[in-house]
Amino acid sequence: MPKKKARGVKRVKSSTILVNQLYFQVCPLAHNPELWNGNMVASVVDSPHVDFLRLRMSAGRKKSIKRLYKTKYCQMYEYWDKCLYGLGGRTPKYILRKATSLLNVFDSISKNGFDKSSRIQVLKTPLWISRGHSGGEHLKAPEIFHGHHRIACLYVLGIKEVNVDMCKDILASTKVWPQKLRMEH
Repeated sequence: MPKKKARGVKRVKSSTILVNQLYFQVCPLAHNPELWNGNMVASVVDSPHVDFLRLRMSAGRKKSIKRLYKTKYCQMYEYWDKCLYGLGGRTPKYILRKATSLLNVFDSISKNGFDKSSRIQVLKTPLWISRGHSGGEHLKAPEIFHGHHRIACLYVLGIKEVNVDMCKDILASTKVWPQKLRMEH
């Protein structure tokens, strides 16, 4: 499988990092702490992804899919549309596809182990901040840029450390990300 090149970042160095010290990318204008166990920071530990994978472990794959639309994982996608995140298309079919993808990654890592050639990309500075926006003072780094599903899976499976590519935002100060937001000012 050809490696995807992440857009907007440049690899600075490889590093080994504790999985439980990684954070998900969030836009402060479209972040609902209730979906992250009440936390403003989007830690992998408190992520809707981890909640859904724990359901998978306790109830099995079929029951977790059956309960999908009552999970924080589903609510996260629904919330993005509700708050006018601007991405659109968060239909039940889309959410099912994302959840199935997450479960497939989880099942693959559970069965075959983690493919270390599959690189996780993280940012030293949260994307919202590097792009020159205010209101993200509470955001933490290192922030996952590419590999959210794999990191959630590793955490739930008890894998403590992961090799990552520490990356730099090459579009820093461009305000590119939030141009998709349709927030009213």
